[in-house]
Amino acid sequence: MGARPVDLVPELDLSTPSPEAPSPKRRELYIDAFRGLMALVMVQGHLFDSLLDPAVRNEPWYLFQLMFHGSTAPGFLFASGFVAGLPRAPLSLRASLRRTRRLLFVLGVGYSLHLPWLSLWKTLNEASPRQREILFSCDALQVIAVTQLFVILLQWAVGRRWTLAAAAVALAVIAAAPGIWASDLASLLPEPLAPYLDNSTGSRFPVFPYAAFVLAGTLAGATLGRVEPRVRHRRALGAGLGLLVLGTGLALALEGWVDYWGPSPAYVFVRLGGLLLLLLLVEAASRGGMPGIRPLALLGHETLLVYVLHLYLLFGGIVIGHSPMSRLHDQLGLPGALGALVLMLPVLLAAAWLWRTAKQRAPQQAQLALLFLTTWVLWEFVTRPW
Repeated sequence: MGARPVDLVPELDLSTPSPEAPSPKRRELYIDAFRGLMALVMVQGHLFDSLLDPAVRNEPWYLFQLMFHGSTAPGFLFASGFVAGLPRAPLSLRASLRRTRRLLFVLGVGYSLHLPWLSLWKTLNEASPRQREILFSCDALQVIAVTQLFVILLQWAVGRRWTLAAAAVALAVIAAAPGIWASDLASLLPEPLAPYLDNSTGSRFPVFPYAAFVLAGTLAGATLGRVEPRVRHRRALGAGLGLLVLGTGLALALEGWVDYWGPSPAYVFVRLGGLLLLLLLVEAASRGGMPGIRPLALLGHETLLVYVLHLYLLFGGIVIGHSPMSRLHDQLGLPGALGALVLMLPVLLAAAWLWRTAKQRAPQQAQLALLFLTTWVLWEFVTRPW
């Protein structure tokens, strides 16, 4: 399977919640609506990037909207962390193991999306250097899973002071990113680990600096998600504006020294400030009953499913083979791409509704179905000779 855009994905929510985790009934609507908004923009961006004729993608309006899509992936990473930061930490051993299992599943899904074939032996013996580079690249699912696994370890190591430790780590990741990208450290690491450092091997979301968005989201969930709305609004507004000012100042100071659209601390702070303000707007829209909020929240509640399904519909994959939409790549104008988006959204909403309903009405059966699917794919991957 060839390379594909992988812009986000938030935290997995495919099994019944643990007692320590916020249940869907107790999680506020604005959180899932925010995640859903990021999912919708992600889907739109992937469709336009893949289906539009190259001449259309060179038009000024398309280049302008790319600036806003620069916040999609950070928004997903931030949102995944926000949900993870809601339960009070440290979690019990049972809850920690359950979350670890989920995150390892997310990590496995991330790598499975990059597999060239559904065969371990063919991948080991026939994969080209470019295919191995794609397979091991660190994309959104990988950085989410690895960073949140680190947060679990951090919570167990320092207890209730984990937020201070996580903030320090996030700042260290942000500060070190330009130096890491400018160095040649990645070449000293094994092939599967090198992509986690920087973009030299083609990774779109390496740990430096993108883990900072997950860590910042986790901190936001812990400090904003559990307080009453007026306190949350005041804190989020102050932090958002402060980060925008800080990021703008750093952008001016680092101009000519660090690429703003790469590892620049200015990029991280501006994006985080904008995401906090956007979170406030989404919460206001949710509390005001704005039309469309509940469908957005449905997408946001099942973001991993939405993420994987839209990629399979658009690009195909190792399980279903080629997608019929592959023939439309680089062929459509703006009306055609918008039409494809309008047709895909009901499919994504229906799939999200069906899976959420199955989990709510028959959680054990849904868990068994997921386990069966996972086991079948692993069995095929390991036993297929070619």
